[in-house]
Amino acid sequence: MIWLPLAVAAGLLANALRLRRRLGSLPRLPVSGRRGRSLRWDGSYDTDTPGHDESYGLVMAEGAVVSGQLRRAACAYARQHGLQVLDLVPRDLPVERALDLARGVDRNAYRSDPLALGNGAGYATVVDEDVLERTGTRPRALDPGEYGALTLRLRQYARPLEDGVFAADLAVVPCRVPRGVPSCAGRRAWLRGLGVSVPWTVGTSMTSYALVLASLAAAPRWGALAALVYCAVPYLVFTGTPVSPRDLHRMALLRLVLTPWNWWRTLRDAPCAWERMRERTWGQAREWYGTALADGMERFFQPRRDDCPWCGARSLQHHLTSADVIQAKPGRFTLDRCRACGHIFQNPPLTAAGLEFYRRDVYDGLAAETAEHALAAQCRVHMARAEMAVAAHLAPRAWLDVGTGRGHFCRVARTVLPGTEFDGLDQGDGVEDAAGRGWIRRPYRGALADLGDELAGRYDVISMHRHLEQTPDPATELDIAIKMLPPGGHLLVELPDPECPLGRLLRRFWAGWLQPRHLHLIPIGNLERALTARGMRIVARRRRRAHRRHDLASAVLIALQAFGPPPGRPWAPRARAGARVRYLAAAAAARPLAAAAALLDRLLVPLVPGPGNTYRVLARKYHG
Repeated sequence: MIWLPLAVAAGLLANALRLRRRLGSLPRLPVSGRRGRSLRWDGSYDTDTPGHDESYGLVMAEGAVVSGQLRRAACAYARQHGLQVLDLVPRDLPVERALDLARGVDRNAYRSDPLALGNGAGYATVVDEDVLERTGTRPRALDPGEYGALTLRLRQYARPLEDGVFAADLAVVPCRVPRGVPSCAGRRAWLRGLGVSVPWTVGTSMTSYALVLASLAAAPRWGALAALVYCAVPYLVFTGTPVSPRDLHRMALLRLVLTPWNWWRTLRDAPCAWERMRERTWGQAREWYGTALADGMERFFQPRRDDCPWCGARSLQHHLTSADVIQAKPGRFTLDRCRACGHIFQNPPLTAAGLEFYRRDVYDGLAAETAEHALAAQCRVHMARAEMAVAAHLAPRAWLDVGTGRGHFCRVARTVLPGTEFDGLDQGDGVEDAAGRGWIRRPYRGALADLGDELAGRYDVISMHRHLEQTPDPATELDIAIKMLPPGGHLLVELPDPECPLGRLLRRFWAGWLQPRHLHLIPIGNLERALTARGMRIVARRRRRAHRRHDLASAVLIALQAFGPPPGRPWAPRARAGARVRYLAAAAAARPLAAAAALLDRLLVPLVPGPGNTYRVLARKYHG
């Protein structure tokens, strides 16, 4: 068993070097004059600081005050570099908080990725007044949860600069955090505000710790090497970087003892005001779901149909049955396949009440922060969509993105199509948030069927990315979109490919089926024939090239969700101890299993013949 401690030591060393590289890239904020007096924890907030710059505001952790010396230097640095958001990282940030920062922030991506989420040290942030106004924030001291939620959003409001980076950054400041502030104070609320799963974070730490203990049990001599590397990780990460934690020696020498204690303090920390407010929100949601389920689930489903909604043929066969793979809400969902045309659809389909029930709290509401993390990870996907238009030599004046959500595609597409004005349409309130961030020009909230006549002829390009499969009547949506286009206009459609071989192999764990949200799975041949019949000419198609490398990793996460769903779900009965244990086990196993599956997605899945899990079609309207 020598291989286990050697593998554990190598993994710990590689991760420590990765985190060290991230922290080493943080710039130091130049502060002239006396050092070490920048943060004082005296419970007040001073807006009359000498040298106060009215073009910037300051938000900070509850109980902190920033000296005039540091504030002047931070504002000058932000103005010099054209920054709208500058997070201040104390030089002696405690080890646990500094490791959280290193795990969550890669500065190169933070500055260049259009969708990067806000993150920081959780102590103080200099913010441009325009961003404060658009976020509805006033400069003040915030509790850890509220500060984390605001930090998550601030980066999204930063404007792009001319050199391809965005007006947000982090900088290490030469200040001292008082020793009376514990390293894990407010950590749970801060992580929850950032949208980071606390059980996932603690579970990942538990996995590393358990592997070290397993190494000691399997081969004590070599396991001691793994334990030594584990304890040396803080030294490997921080030595020689701008961050020099005040508790570095204690956390390194006693890491095997202090790490479980930090888990306990993180999980059992006293709730802050933001967390109590969130609990009230979850309580209200629990009441809503309880009322909705008390009326029975029959009203969520229409009568089962015996014909294909795409071609009308009466030759249906059962394809698969699945539970809710996103939120583990109650219900079972069946997909049928038409033998005549290959169309796959949910049967029986959801009613309007069912759609409201199963779409609630997926991308907004209770899941807003979690959804932001999932959507922010898709920059390459959005870029590939935009580059398909660039490759076709399109230079649209105006572009409408249907089903835009919070405008993530538009934010990315603007980086390669700077002369195009992007508008968004969606039924959720996220489209209005997208306009507030500046990611789209105009928000339209509602259904395409209700707004089609009003918007007809205004747009050179209309896009529908992962939209048609979620609509009750995709053929009608196509009719409306094509009618809106002027002659010569283009329609860009992206859909999951139901002919993907992995869909048959992984069955209900394949993300493309995604029950109950995906109502229709349309083969590419069906879509292209429908477009041609409606006066469109196919300009370009991408099938294998549009594949998204996540099949196995998504399958692992879906399976773990089914094994151990979150115990606090407001639509589920109160969880018993066994359910909580399964959830913690799933959270602990999620990161290593998903990482291994992601590696297989990159190495083995490309060898699977046949189409990928996604296709895109670009079509041009050649007559009115």
